[in-house]
Amino acid sequence: MAFAFVVQRLDFAILALASVLAALWLTRIGGLSEGLFMLRRARWLLLSLWLIYAFATPGDLLFPLLGSFSPSLQGMHGGALQAWRLALLLAALALLLHACPQESLLSGLYVLLRPFRAIGLNPDRAAVRLWLTLHYARQQSRQKMQAWREELRSALCPAPDAALQVTLEMPAFTWRDAMALVLATLLLGLTLQ
Repeated sequence: MAFAFVVQRLDFAILALASVLAALWLTRIGGLSEGLFMLRRARWLLLSLWLIYAFATPGDLLFPLLGSFSPSLQGMHGGALQAWRLALLLAALALLLHACPQESLLSGLYVLLRPFRAIGLNPDRAAVRLWLTLHYARQQSRQKMQAWREELRSALCPAPDAALQVTLEMPAFTWRDAMALVLATLLLGLTLQ
């Protein structure tokens, strides 16, 4: 979560270095295909983000003769930068999903969400919804790509499974967990300054 805040503050050079490191790390652990699959699935989101920035950001027009129908140079630059940041976040997510078992990831998120119970957030529901999302996403990625209509129909009306039961093992909180939490908080604090 701290990386999501940090990546928004990265300039071009650091963003390029982080991208190369993420690609090398994904290649080393064998998760490059999963990262590329995530990027391919998000291609329309990335393109939409770039187009919204290109046409909604004021600045120097790329085609002055078109007037307000022309994208701005600043918008195209800002959209490309935001799409790049989102792609880097997807690479980080691929690293996390490849390096961390799904049950451990859900247990960690559950522990992080427990304090929000005081303001009405139900961590049990959030964990189950995330588990179901990951379950159906992996199930879809294993199947052969269908026609878009069939894929949309299956997403809106999933086939009923047998009664699914989600069980989370809660490991003991160790000094490593405390150090990781402190480092993430410091990193987040430094980026917000």
